[in-house]
Amino acid sequence: MIRICSDSCIDIPKDLIEENNIAVIPLFVTLGENDFLDGDNVFQQDIFSYVASTGQLPKTASRSVEDFKTFFGELLENDNQVIYIGISSQLSSTYQNAMKAKEELNNDNLFIVDSKSLSSGIGLLVISACNYAKQGLDAKSIVQKISKQADFNQTSFVVDKLDYLYKGGRCSAIARFGANLLKIKPRLELRAGKIENTGKYMGQFKIIMKKYIDDMLKKHNKFKSDICFITHTCQDEAFVNEMVRFVESKGIFEKVVQSRAGATISCHCGENTLGILYLLEE
Repeated sequence: MIRICSDSCIDIPKDLIEENNIAVIPLFVTLGENDFLDGDNVFQQDIFSYVASTGQLPKTASRSVEDFKTFFGELLENDNQVIYIGISSQLSSTYQNAMKAKEELNNDNLFIVDSKSLSSGIGLLVISACNYAKQGLDAKSIVQKISKQADFNQTSFVVDKLDYLYKGGRCSAIARFGANLLKIKPRLELRAGKIENTGKYMGQFKIIMKKYIDDMLKKHNKFKSDICFITHTCQDEAFVNEMVRFVESKGIFEKVVQSRAGATISCHCGENTLGILYLLEE
């Protein structure tokens, strides 16, 4: 049997995780002096409440090599083949720790794939891997296909305010002040596993988001049409549903899925972040 697994940055709905029997190892989120596990006992709203009450940004951390060895060991039972697709190696030590665990386990049935992505960008690859497994492909063939597909993954977001990026040391106080004052919303894209600022929008967040979506669909227009994610940290469900309907109205994707970002991703982007994510033809 082939088992597909990932970490809690996967950011896809629980029903898709259960439907595809995806195993997920939760990453650490630290609030003050207390450690929590993303998706187990800490969630998006906990992050925003903590920052609002303390002014401090939570910290995130990978799981240890030993944790990964335990996680993989359980999945490898009964001669299973295990494919782990995790957050980009450029963004976290998670991939490196998973690779070290593989080396120490010395098991040829364990495969580690660098998604070169984050959030539902990882989820897109994981779902593809599950579909390949259902089609009867062997683990090595699936890994080859997913490793190649990782280079054709449109993952992007628009961030409403730079407060969380500033608290996390990812932008200067001057840049944060200027952007917030002028209502500048940066567009962030994943390129070769790294986050890059590829554009900016000016104005109210809810007003500029349709333009952002149109820009991405025009810029990255060799779509794989099976599924698209609208992943977000927004509290206004009506607005998110409007964005989903807007994408559906294009008639491009067979399925447009709304997904709320988990605690780890929310720690770094803050409230009112929204992205459109889909795979591209190779």
